[in-house]
Amino acid sequence: MEKTLYLNENTTLSVIRDGPSIVVKEGEKSGRRVPARMIQRVVIVGNIKLDTSLITLFTQNNIPITFFDRKGSQIAVTLPYKHHLPGQYKTQRIFLESDYNSKRFMTFLRAYRQRVQITVLKRLLKRQIPDSYVTVGLKEEEYQRVMDNVTAPYRKRFHYIRNAISAVFLEMVVSKLIASEFDPHMGVMHRRRDFGLALDVCHVLGPEIDIQSIQFFQGKKGAEHRKNKEMSSEDVKAIAVRFENRKDAVVNLTEHIIDGMFELIRELRLGGEFNQYL
Repeated sequence: MEKTLYLNENTTLSVIRDGPSIVVKEGEKSGRRVPARMIQRVVIVGNIKLDTSLITLFTQNNIPITFFDRKGSQIAVTLPYKHHLPGQYKTQRIFLESDYNSKRFMTFLRAYRQRVQITVLKRLLKRQIPDSYVTVGLKEEEYQRVMDNVTAPYRKRFHYIRNAISAVFLEMVVSKLIASEFDPHMGVMHRRRDFGLALDVCHVLGPEIDIQSIQFFQGKKGAEHRKNKEMSSEDVKAIAVRFENRKDAVVNLTEHIIDGMFELIRELRLGGEFNQYL
């Protein structure tokens, strides 16, 4: 089972390395030992006392670390340094070889995103959605109109929380792309941007990020956050719990998207090989 380690700013919290494990200790309490192999990703909010060897331990085990400030803004992501290119680096370049290939990839993203949008609207509205969303197709502006109406009461704070949740999703996607030996930076929609491919996948997952952000404000702690400028430890906990509760479904969806990318690569390759004989 995948585990995410969440560390929130605390003056009495310390995290140290002990061989292949980490020890998390708060104040005078006895520390808790966690083997690094059981951790898939790390999220750090605010100022935490970290031993540099701990960061080395995570990167050696291909565990990404995402750093947030107290406002929930993503500051940095640490990844292992590798001298060689990812295994799929050359094959995924096919998405950028021609306008046709890039358009096929963009169509792939839109089709997957639309499926996620329809699923989210069914959960959010808790009623039958218009048949046209399925038969004709849900338009992006129709989806955004629903989101604008729902988030109107807390729109100013909504984007802060959504950014924080987006970063948690991004880290999960990056870890999955690395595990699949894709280059997480070689995007199409987000071309020439850091973590471009990961951002492409997160665009598909965007509706899931939206509903988790909305659900945050529907809870008691979320209602209190509307008046605060910084994220409290309770805010971080609420975000983490909601993400973990949906993590299996989100990870499964991400794996399906990556499988779809492999399938699209095979289709584009076959098309190129076929055209050589025409």
